[in-house]
Amino acid sequence: MEWKLSSLLQWFLFLLWLNILDISVTNPAYESNPFTLYMWGKIGIFLSAWIKVGLVLFFGVLCALTKKVAKPTEWDFASRLLRGILIALVAFYTFVVAWNIILCLSFPLW
Repeated sequence: MEWKLSSLLQWFLFLLWLNILDISVTNPAYESNPFTLYMWGKIGIFLSAWIKVGLVLFFGVLCALTKKVAKPTEWDFASRLLRGILIALVAFYTFVVAWNIILCLSFPLW
């Protein structure tokens, strides 16, 4: 079996990179997501960061399993659907990372 670099893999790797970048530039003092604040209060920032990265990796595993079990005719539709989800997530995380960087540069804590 030959592995080819598909556009699905490229979008997934970009999403994973943006997720890690989001975690590294998030400033807890300016977090406004109530679910995130609740999760940080219950399990801590570092464990929630690992869970966040784990969810992206789990989505990657689901994409790989879908490719493995889907028939060629089904894979065409499934790959377009998964690519659409990945593009939406990449767009969201791009906005979040840009916003976090703007907040960090505009309101430094030091």
